[in-house]
Amino acid sequence: MKLTHDQRRAVIITATLRIVQDTGLWAVAHSTVAKRCVVPTSAATVKHYFPTKGDLWRAAVAHDATGKAGREAEELGW
Repeated sequence: MKLTHDQRRAVIITATLRIVQDTGLWAVAHSTVAKRCVVPTSAATVKHYFPTKGDLWRAAVAHDATGKAGREAEELGW
């Protein structure tokens, strides 16, 4: 089954949020997100959807219901 654009994006955001909760925002990178996706995903695919690390961070902050990503972003001066 091929994922839609929105489904793939959701998988990537979910993996990003898992990293934030487990390790912290600083650990979010394209390669680590790709490894945490529940469906096979390459770092290149993550970069297609979120070209920069900042884009991944923004997605984490925007979708994190716990607020942890936002607090860490502030602490990191971002």
